[in-house]
Amino acid sequence: MKKPVILVPADFTQVGDSAIDYATSLSKILHARIELLHVLEKGKDAAVAKAALNGLVATIEKSGIESGSRIEIGNIFDDIGKVANDLDARLIVMGTHGVKGMQHVMGSKALKVITNSDVPFIVVQKKPMKEEGFKNIIIPVDFNQEVKQSIKYAWEIGKYFNAKIHIAYVKEKDPFIAAKIERNIPYAQELLEENNVAFEITGIEKNNFSKDVVSFAASVDADLITIINNHENIFTYIGGSFEQSVIGNSEEIPVLVINQIASKTAYSFSTYFG
Repeated sequence: MKKPVILVPADFTQVGDSAIDYATSLSKILHARIELLHVLEKGKDAAVAKAALNGLVATIEKSGIESGSRIEIGNIFDDIGKVANDLDARLIVMGTHGVKGMQHVMGSKALKVITNSDVPFIVVQKKPMKEEGFKNIIIPVDFNQEVKQSIKYAWEIGKYFNAKIHIAYVKEKDPFIAAKIERNIPYAQELLEENNVAFEITGIEKNNFSKDVVSFAASVDADLITIINNHENIFTYIGGSFEQSVIGNSEEIPVLVINQIASKTAYSFSTYFG
C-alpha cells in the first residue's frame, strides 16, 4: 500500500523550514511520505526553486523519510488545496508568520489557504516541536464549534503521543447560547471516557475568547490547539476572527485546523495513518 502523504508548502523561510521539521517528526510517527510544494508566480525562475527544493528533499531523506517535491505556477490560495487533492494528501503542515497589521482586517493568508482545502492543516510558527510531541491538546468550544469533529481529530492525533485533552469552553451569559454549549459538555466527556482519553474540562470567562484560549493553552503548556474553521466567521469582527487570532497566536502554539467542509466527512487519522 502507498504511504499516506503529508503535504508541506515550502517558501524557503524560517517558518517554512519549521513546517518541514514538524512534518519530518510527524512522518516518523505516522509512517507517512512528505511532499514539498513551492508555488511560483508567472515569470519566476523555476530552476532556482527546484534546486532549493531538491536540497530540502535530500535533507529529509537523510532522516530515512520518503520525500518528493513539485512546483506549481499560480497562487497559494488555489494551488495548495488543488495539489493536496491531486496527491490525496491526508495532512498539510504549513508555516505562518502570524497575523500582523492589515491581516487583522483582511484575514490571515493561512486562513484563506485553509478555507480553500478540505484537508486538515497543522499550522506552525517558528517555535520548534517538542521532542515528546503533542502531549497537551486544547479544544476550544463555543456555540459555533462542532464539538464531535474537534474531539475526534484531537484524540486521534493525540493517541500517537498519549496526549491529554483539555476542553476549554466559554462561560456564556446569554442563556440560550449557554444552553447550547452546556449540552455539548456531557457529550464531550462521554466520548473521551469511552476512548480512555485523559482529559480536563475548563470554563473560561467570556471576555476575549481567542486571547483567553491562548492564555489558557500557555498555562497548561499546550502543544497543539484544535479548531474548526467556520467559514461564516472569517470576517465577523474588524479585529479579526477567532480562527485567525488563534492561528497567529503570540505563544506560537501549533494549531490543528479542520476546514468546515472536511469536518462533515468521514475523515479519520486512524484510517489513514494506522
